[in-house]
Amino acid sequence: MPLQLVTGPANAGKAAVVLDAFAAWAQAGRAPLLVVPTVADVARYRRELAERGLVYDATVLRFDGLLGLAAQRAGVRGEPVRGLARERVAALALRRADLGELAPLAAAPGFVRAFLGLCDELGERGLTPQRVHVAFDAWAREEPGRAAYARALATAYGSYRRLLGRLGRRDPALQAAATLDALRTDPHRWGATPVALYGFDDLTALQLDAVDALAVRCGAELVVSLPYEAGAARAAFDGRHATAARLAEIAAGATLALPANAGYYADGARTVLHRLERGLFEPDAARAGTDSGVLLLRGGGAREELELVAAHVRLLLARGVPADEVAVAVRRPEAVAALVERVFAAAGVPVSLQREVPAGHTAPGRGLLGLLRAATGGAGASSEDLVAWLRTPGFVTSVALVDRLEAEIRRDGLREVAAARARWEALTPTFPLTELDAVAAAAQEGGEALCRRLVRTLDRQRAAGPPRQAGAPWAPPTATETLDARVTAQLAAALEDLATLAAEDPELVPDPDGLAALLTAVGVRVGDPPGDGRVVVADPLQLRARRVRALFLCDLQEGSFPAAARPDALLGDAERRALNAASGLGLRLTGPQDAAGRERHLFYAAVSRPEALLALSWHAADDRGNPVVPSPFLDDVLDLLPADAPTRIVTRALGAAGFDGALATTDRERALAAAGRRVGETPAPIPPLRDPGVLAELAGREVWSASSLETWLACPVRWFVDRLLQPADLLPEPEPLGRGRLAHAVLEHVFTALRDARPGPLTPARREEARRLVHEALEVEGARHRLSVDPQRDRIARRRVEADLLALVDHLADASWRYRPAHFELGFGGRDDPWPAVEVAPGLRLSGRIDRVDVDATGTRAMIVDYKGATAYPAKEWLPDGRIQVALYARVVEQLLDVETVAGVYQPTARPRDARARGAERDDAGTGALRDADLLGADEYAALIGEAATLAGCALQEIRAGRLEPRPATCGFRGDGCQYPSICRCEA
Repeated sequence: MPLQLVTGPANAGKAAVVLDAFAAWAQAGRAPLLVVPTVADVARYRRELAERGLVYDATVLRFDGLLGLAAQRAGVRGEPVRGLARERVAALALRRADLGELAPLAAAPGFVRAFLGLCDELGERGLTPQRVHVAFDAWAREEPGRAAYARALATAYGSYRRLLGRLGRRDPALQAAATLDALRTDPHRWGATPVALYGFDDLTALQLDAVDALAVRCGAELVVSLPYEAGAARAAFDGRHATAARLAEIAAGATLALPANAGYYADGARTVLHRLERGLFEPDAARAGTDSGVLLLRGGGAREELELVAAHVRLLLARGVPADEVAVAVRRPEAVAALVERVFAAAGVPVSLQREVPAGHTAPGRGLLGLLRAATGGAGASSEDLVAWLRTPGFVTSVALVDRLEAEIRRDGLREVAAARARWEALTPTFPLTELDAVAAAAQEGGEALCRRLVRTLDRQRAAGPPRQAGAPWAPPTATETLDARVTAQLAAALEDLATLAAEDPELVPDPDGLAALLTAVGVRVGDPPGDGRVVVADPLQLRARRVRALFLCDLQEGSFPAAARPDALLGDAERRALNAASGLGLRLTGPQDAAGRERHLFYAAVSRPEALLALSWHAADDRGNPVVPSPFLDDVLDLLPADAPTRIVTRALGAAGFDGALATTDRERALAAAGRRVGETPAPIPPLRDPGVLAELAGREVWSASSLETWLACPVRWFVDRLLQPADLLPEPEPLGRGRLAHAVLEHVFTALRDARPGPLTPARREEARRLVHEALEVEGARHRLSVDPQRDRIARRRVEADLLALVDHLADASWRYRPAHFELGFGGRDDPWPAVEVAPGLRLSGRIDRVDVDATGTRAMIVDYKGATAYPAKEWLPDGRIQVALYARVVEQLLDVETVAGVYQPTARPRDARARGAERDDAGTGALRDADLLGADEYAALIGEAATLAGCALQEIRAGRLEPRPATCGFRGDGCQYPSICRCEA
């Protein structure tokens, strides 16, 4: 009997039968093969066989590995074309084919992969283009309305197969079909190697064909296990009947049907877990007497669900359960990978979550794409591409240099690659970017040369390895370095395969823009491998062949488990039925009924994996707080548990923090949980400064600026970020600041020239002179001030400044101010300033720069003029809003210039609706600058100046005490609210 089929429900002992047969073959020196579903299963069963003493006489591999070995023995030469290269073959074949009405659809994103899925199905069935053309033509005659579509699909398949033939290559499905045909033609090529298949809950048509070829045609001994109960009519095995019947036919009666076996389960969980295995989806199954061994977890949202799972996993590990005996199953793990890794890392639980991501989402992928775009100057190429390339892991040893370059690029608005390259080579003359020239030259030679040049670049990166400090001891690569090396190798392999094909047909490599788009989407494997104390997080399909002590089955939501049926994108079930009826082709159907059967079996297989604990988890709401529906499979489980099982569901509210009881492993978690229970209490958003060194530095600082004190009064947290932390700017200077600087410079030039020509206030008679000086100053100062990195915006901003200042001098000429401008940009207290710092309050010495000081005809009275953009502040707003700068400058001017200050004004410069100055003026000053509402009596004016100095002194005391306090109402400009919510964490 060449094939022995071993059937039975989950945990019936099928693995023992298969592995015993395998061990017997190995001990007899027959070098058997064990075929399992996944890469992780390969490693696991190698370890298990090694524990039996089977190391050198046993081979464990996946099904594609079996087919590869069969191809070698059958004399089928060549590697099949895969991945990126195969997609390019398909895309080029579609472009060259006359597809008629299908042509626009064929150019749509995603069509190529859908088309390759159809090619796989046709190739696995060994259908030639001629047979496909006949079949689709028969369908076209039966349904004239679909004739053009049917014939276009057949034409596309024929074009694909012809192009593969001209290239002398096969795809994986055709390689497998050719291999099996060769073995049927010459079965002795296989030899006498026995094969065991374990862990498959179903077999594809190709896999069944391979079993038939090896067992029937080659006469090889095979043992195959299948979770199935013949004659039981169980819903859990719907959809497996055809596979079981086909295997039974090949086995020709050599079927071993094993009965259910409760001995697999741990003592404390045996009753309920065995009942679940026997009764799941059965309408008349009785409830278990206990739910010990089943854990039900419900989170308020997806994060809270995973936090519950991570906390219980951590508890198991703390109790001594090995990490490789715990598994977490989640549908589509790649969709939740980031959240899973964050939550489990926060819980201190290492995980292995391997998945495929686009190469453009990885550091090596971004670097390669940056190099390609920067070198070839493709559509949208920018300095950002150059920076992405320089950030390729290991390429530049000093990351600080790249940080500096990026900061300068952002601040200076360097958008072109050439400008960014010139800046880099000026910063680092010993590190010229000649690779850009080499890649550009290769692109000129053609697609093959470009691919091979990129491969050489990747090979050099791998050979160089991660950067190491000189003299540092050797250290094994980190997980990130290992991942980067793996991704680099995968990209190099994809490009090498594409280059090989391009040698036969240059059109297979698109232009550099197209190549960049292809490389962006190349799937690469990421994630730490199993082992080293990591808990495996995987799709339930990846866990079919694993036995674990505890399984956490997550995301049990409607639409996730069971997953909705996904019809084929090119041929739905209706088209397949019509095609099968017209041609007898026998294409598989993928309708809702078949999908439901697959989902029930997958859920059955998943809940049957654990020996001691099955945890089922779901969440009540989505990220927006909208209710979501749990999986209907939960009801099937609850029907088998005690009636009061729902009262023992462990819940976690949306937004909950920390844990209590056994789930809490640190004092911090307990404190967070306790804080969450204190409803209505508002914790302090940010604590005071406590670092002794920082407080000592603040206490010892002698000179302060008025703007710094004003910032503290507006919001101490903003002062903490802007004035103490002083983060480096990574963006160009905001346009309003640039316009303000230019306006200050122009006004200084204008009023200095007016004073030097003829001292006195600006009057209507000097209007044209002032306007001429504005134009003159803009010519001089404009070259020194850049207002925007965008040339067009820069021109617009300059015109705006020009219009604003012309309007301002017109207004001032008509305003009849009586004091004359005397001092401009009066700097004091700074290192290069001509005047010293001035004490304006006890212990408070001030530094700064005063825009303008006007004096009366006698030169004994003075007025402070402070330029503002579009806002002026009346005296009544100064103290309530913390506007103390002009008041403090009044004291400064009295001491520096030996004059009596009698007024301080804020003069708008940016054409507001009301251009008049506002501020405070003593009612006997006679400046002519302010309206009656801003005039104060002498005592009232003195009190305002004194109170401003007192307020400044209080601010200084708070600063030196480190008394941080959020003030969101006054933090932002014009009430914009908190400027740093991620730091402040205030609730405003």
